[in-house]
Amino acid sequence: MFVIRGTQKLLKEWDTEPLHVDIYPPLNSWHASLFLLNRRKNIVFMHDATRFSITLFGIKKSQYKNLPTLFIQALKEFMISEGFDEQIVEAYTQEGEQMLATTTNSHSVMRTLEELIFVMKELDMEHGCELEKNQCNNRIVFKTVQYQYPVDTFKEALEKHYNLERV
Repeated sequence: MFVIRGTQKLLKEWDTEPLHVDIYPPLNSWHASLFLLNRRKNIVFMHDATRFSITLFGIKKSQYKNLPTLFIQALKEFMISEGFDEQIVEAYTQEGEQMLATTTNSHSVMRTLEELIFVMKELDMEHGCELEKNQCNNRIVFKTVQYQYPVDTFKEALEKHYNLERV
């Protein structure tokens, strides 16, 4: 089960009542925020420990009830495109099929999330497919993950968790 720590704006749009969750395994904890880009609503999800992110672009009001499914589909597609082990992709995305919504709890993750949103707005990521945009976002180096690409740190964390050696 994933814990999605959403901003107040996102939780209001999602129309979900946040649960009180204090401690949760870092591997399954994500922060999420709603932002506007060219008058369209977008949601960026950021993995707490690795700063790996998945952005859903152009979300409509009717799609909020399927938000967990949309997130898992985008996550799965991205992981496969990046060459993650198929067993890891299946195991991790199955864990995320159920989600708990709660409020944000990390200023560090929120600052990194805001930085990523700023970059997306400055690059005006309106054109191109979602997969390419997410690949670009995960090739931004952050100090909080020892100046590594978030996609690499996320891959390492999952391989370590599922006990697979890098080939």
